[in-house]
Amino acid sequence: MASGFDPLSPEERTALLAKPRPRSLPVAPAAPPSPRRLPLAGEVRAIDRECRPIYAVWEITLRCDLACRHCGSRAGHARSEELGTEECLDLVDQMAALGVREVTLIGGEAYLRDDWTEIVRALARHGISVTMTTGGRGIDEQRARAAKEAGIDSVSVSLDGLERTHDRLRGVAGSFRAAVAALGHLRSAGVAVSVNTQINRLSMPELPALLELIGELRAHSWQIQLTVPMGRGADEPDVLLQPYDLLELFPLLGRLKERADALGVRIWPGNNIGFFGPYERVLRGTMPPG
Repeated sequence: MASGFDPLSPEERTALLAKPRPRSLPVAPAAPPSPRRLPLAGEVRAIDRECRPIYAVWEITLRCDLACRHCGSRAGHARSEELGTEECLDLVDQMAALGVREVTLIGGEAYLRDDWTEIVRALARHGISVTMTTGGRGIDEQRARAAKEAGIDSVSVSLDGLERTHDRLRGVAGSFRAAVAALGHLRSAGVAVSVNTQINRLSMPELPALLELIGELRAHSWQIQLTVPMGRGADEPDVLLQPYDLLELFPLLGRLKERADALGVRIWPGNNIGFFGPYERVLRGTMPPG
C-alpha cells in the first residue's frame, strides 16, 4: 500500500551521509546596543499602573439549593471557611480601590448568605454595578424586592432547556417553573433580567423553543456556553457535546442569532464557545436595532 512517502534510494542515502558537515552552527551578529533601555521591572510596574481589573466574578458561597449535574464547583454545602461579613466588606473596599466597575455574584446561590444584601449595598455605595447569576429556585417576591432595594442592577437566571430537560439537569423537580417565576418576580420588582443556558446533548435540540420562551419572558440577553468536564460535569460524559456535534451547533447558533435580533434579545456567547470561527461576526455582532 502506498504511504505517500517516497524513501531515499541506497545511493541517495550514501551521497547525503557523505556531505561534509559544519563544525558549528553560524552565529548571528550581535544586535547594536539600544540607545535607551528601561529595566523590565520598571516596564511591568508602568503596565500595572495602567491596567486594572474592571470586572470581577465573586463566588461568595458554595451553599446551593439545587444539585446541577454540570456544576463546575460541585456546589451544595458551604465551605468550612467562607469569608465572614466583615471580610467580605473589606474585600469590597479593596475592589473599589482597584477600580473594579462591575461585580457578578455567584455561588452556589449568593442569596443563601444571610448578608448578601449587605454585600450588594456595599458594592453599590462604591458605584460598582452589581449583577447576580442564579438558578432562581429561592427568588420569591420578597427576595426580588430585596435585590432591587439593595442596588442590584441585573440578574441572570439559568434555563437549561425546557421543563423536563431543565429539571433533569438541575437535579430538582420544579426548578424550571421556579426559575421562570423568579424572572417574573425580578422584572416586577424593577430588576433587569437575562437568561443563561448550558449547551449540551440534552439542551441543544431545545434551543430554538427556549429562545422563543426567553423572548416571551422579556429577558434583555441570553448567555450561552458549553457544558464542560469540570466538577460534576466531569462525571457526565454522555451529556457533553463531542467535537462533531459542533458542526451542527454553530450553524444552529447562527440561525438563532438572526431570530434573537428580531426578538430584541442580545446573545452573549461564552468564552468556551470559541473565537474567530466562521460564525464569529454573526455571534459577536452588535446589539439589534432598538
